[in-house]
Amino acid sequence: MPGGAPTPAILLPGIDGSGRLFAPLLAAGPRRIAPEIVSFPPLAPLGYDALLDHVRAALPSGRFLLVAESFSGPLAVRLAAERPRGLVGLVLAAAFLHRPLHPLLHPIRGLVGARLFGFPMPAALVRHFMAGPDAPDALVREVQAAVGAATPEVMAHRALEALRADVRADLGRVAVPILVLAPACDRLIRADVGDELLALRPDAEVVRVDAPHMILQRAPHACLAHIEELASLLRQGG
Repeated sequence: MPGGAPTPAILLPGIDGSGRLFAPLLAAGPRRIAPEIVSFPPLAPLGYDALLDHVRAALPSGRFLLVAESFSGPLAVRLAAERPRGLVGLVLAAAFLHRPLHPLLHPIRGLVGARLFGFPMPAALVRHFMAGPDAPDALVREVQAAVGAATPEVMAHRALEALRADVRADLGRVAVPILVLAPACDRLIRADVGDELLALRPDAEVVRVDAPHMILQRAPHACLAHIEELASLLRQGG
């Protein structure tokens, strides 16, 4: 019912796995959700199977939302498909179901390995593919620090997991409302993910936001408004 306690929201991070990049969303002042970040081990090259166990062990005992950013999208879909007790809604932000890369990036798939992540991520690449050309310097530095905190082996393992993922069949087993926050200016992930998801799940809500791939960081207030609207509707519905 309206006016009740905030709904716990389990936040699953992007490929850096740290959760530190959720800071802009948290600073936007959540009132209808109570965010709980589940970070991934920075030194262990865990795939989606192992990360699923990791996240499953961190779930609360009561009602909760599952909010997944980018890399964690397939992980969240697989978990939601298990229909864990207490799950009331699934939010996918800049996420994907399979074949994640923007078509222009397909040629680099064969280059993914520890060597690719063995050097600091250039600010120009952060801005072009992730944070947007007008991204604040502070956000670019935070992305570089978050990515650099995980070992090159871990980052490469996660990237390869994302390239191999395919959770289209799992999506059909998700029994809770699905909200998709789709960046309108994504240069990293395919632009048709929202359309693909709607074709598989016409009951999902797809919201296109004028933002680059890092939608939760560059449009935190707009994203939070949609997430909290879903939380409010779910609370009203019991």
